[in-house]
Amino acid sequence: MKETIGEKFVDHTKLKRGDTFPVGKRVPAFKVYASPLETIRLPSAKQKGGAGFWSVVTARRSQSPEVGSSITISEVAQLLWAAQGITGQRPGGSNLPYRTVPSPSGAYPLEVYLVARNVADTFAGVYHYVVREHQLEQVRIGDTTKDLTGVLLNDSSVETAAAALIFTGVVERTVTAHAERGYRHLYLEAGYAAQNVLLAGTALGLSVRSISTFFDDELSFLLGLQGNRELPLNVILVGR
Repeated sequence: MKETIGEKFVDHTKLKRGDTFPVGKRVPAFKVYASPLETIRLPSAKQKGGAGFWSVVTARRSQSPEVGSSITISEVAQLLWAAQGITGQRPGGSNLPYRTVPSPSGAYPLEVYLVARNVADTFAGVYHYVVREHQLEQVRIGDTTKDLTGVLLNDSSVETAAAALIFTGVVERTVTAHAERGYRHLYLEAGYAAQNVLLAGTALGLSVRSISTFFDDELSFLLGLQGNRELPLNVILVGR
């Protein structure tokens, strides 16, 4: 029987005794655009208070946003910080600050993009979350509702969402540290980050829905990604 792509992926990324990981080289864990169309300094994210963890987990549901829903830039800031925000500095003067999700070897391959449709005081367009500065940089201007709807297999929920958070993975960061095994980390870390956003959205009283079925190459084109160097991993629609 012919081996499937999924079986090949599992087999080629298995860790066996005697295997070694790459050592020495480290790829920077932060992506910044040289000439963004605009930058937006986000409000500081709240790190204390709010709803209790257990009640938020119990209340979490996948919900499509209502028609005409909008969200604030403060809510966007909270969701982005939950996804990849910095939570503290590592001891010993390391240049690898802790984030809201774990990452083996501190590779942090994830990037987060915001597709803004109806965010208060924010132009419609595609933004990249600058983790180190906790700010947004605009990389595409204009309403992308039609394009994103098509990318998500004509999912009508896009038309009622205020925004979408899109997770991508920079392959070089994780492969440099973990060889082929690093591909597994991309999807694990996207899961960690997505759950953070879903719980944060629930705590904020927002409607949040995770989508993992999309046309990969078309989503990459929408975000302006470069080939297979940075892969789209997950989409979360946000609204009320």
